[in-house]
Amino acid sequence: MIGLFGLACQNQDSGGDEPLPTDSQTVSIEACRERIAAKTAEVNAAGIDISAWPITDAPEMTEITTTVPQTRDNYQDYDGHYRPLTNHPGCTVDNLYYDRANTTGSTPYVDGNNDGKWTGNTAFGGPNAATGFIRGQRAVIEGFPCAAKEYTQDNEDTSKPIVILVHGNSTRPHTWEKFQLPAGTTVDTAYEQVQFTADSSAREQLAERLIAQRYRVIAVDFRTDIVTNVDPAENSQTQNSSGNIDHGWSTPILQSLVKAVMRNNPQRKVALIGHSLGVTVARDALRRLYVEWSQGRADSFNPFTQVSHVILGSGANHGVSTYDPALGELCFRNPTMRGTIVCEMGSRSNYVQTYFHKPLNGPRDLFSTPCADGDYAFGKTGQCGGNVVRYYTITMTDKEQGRNYQDLYVSEAASRIEMNGCVANTLTTLNDYDTSGYFNKGFIANHFGSMRSNAGMDLVMRYLAE
Repeated sequence: MIGLFGLACQNQDSGGDEPLPTDSQTVSIEACRERIAAKTAEVNAAGIDISAWPITDAPEMTEITTTVPQTRDNYQDYDGHYRPLTNHPGCTVDNLYYDRANTTGSTPYVDGNNDGKWTGNTAFGGPNAATGFIRGQRAVIEGFPCAAKEYTQDNEDTSKPIVILVHGNSTRPHTWEKFQLPAGTTVDTAYEQVQFTADSSAREQLAERLIAQRYRVIAVDFRTDIVTNVDPAENSQTQNSSGNIDHGWSTPILQSLVKAVMRNNPQRKVALIGHSLGVTVARDALRRLYVEWSQGRADSFNPFTQVSHVILGSGANHGVSTYDPALGELCFRNPTMRGTIVCEMGSRSNYVQTYFHKPLNGPRDLFSTPCADGDYAFGKTGQCGGNVVRYYTITMTDKEQGRNYQDLYVSEAASRIEMNGCVANTLTTLNDYDTSGYFNKGFIANHFGSMRSNAGMDLVMRYLAE
């Protein structure tokens, strides 16, 4: 994606040593119920019928029914719509760089997180110079036919939730792993106008930290590497050379993974951690599973009885910068998934609720924290089986709130969820970059900071322990 320019910042990552600013208020069952009551009164006073508010898929995103495979010639029949896994080009386990059995593909298995693009191609700052990677393998989970990476856990603490990591746009499971630029390679962040010195040694990332803390960890893989096979990809303005995906592509894959993990582990809680696009994908997957259950569909279940934590880094819960006219109006000009995902997100600068956000957030964010009080979800009480879900957002502080943003894609307002008492909306500082040089020599190091800076990771680990 293309983002807004920011001002230069001379400081390096704070390493989580300083207190982190936060605008979150007390989060508790009592505070959440008070917030739900107040928000409900506010919505009713505005003349909005909560009982009639739709929570099913937006009509604009209706699931496709054709069995004809998607190609570059018919992509407009698919992009922007939910795809069933039976006809989903991204639901494949072919040529996985983390599959030890993959010895002949174009990205065969190597000891590391090298998928041949962001972490392997010299032009993008590869190959990854880090060493000593934790072991991992293609996840084989009954009922899940798509791709995910499961990290080897030799000492699992089964009292802790199973963690599902949800990566963002154009990336893959290596989002969660350590990375180091090759010797002599410098970071390139001129576009964002930020400055920092790249790490001289590889820092552990969430995958390494979680495994060390005895969690079972599974990272979904949306197979962004094959998107350009089905989307025109000659440029980034009217086509999809960046390999962007939308919710219609990603949500069904995660939905299937969450369902399979919960079904196979009925006595375990499950935590979802998402970054960037993965934030709204995680929330959307839970919504769709809940809707299936509330409609009484065969083989459905209520996911909110098993979810423990939903931790959301740099998410576009209320808009994204690439929607805005100054950046090329991708929503209006680009019919590929590069444009449809922007349409689904809306504008961070002048946000108006989108068709995608309408069922997800509900009226004035009332539906955005299902079961945060152990009872209320999507306008109804008695929906949670008594299970309390903990919600957190993590975002980089705006340079000047509402006007001048440090994060290239989202802002404090775009990322936060307006349900104080039900969610902890936390801010990292302007210095908390991902200083590893991951993703195109450190491009959008500010955006990755919520999950790859030391401060961001410290917050995630702290929240999981609550």
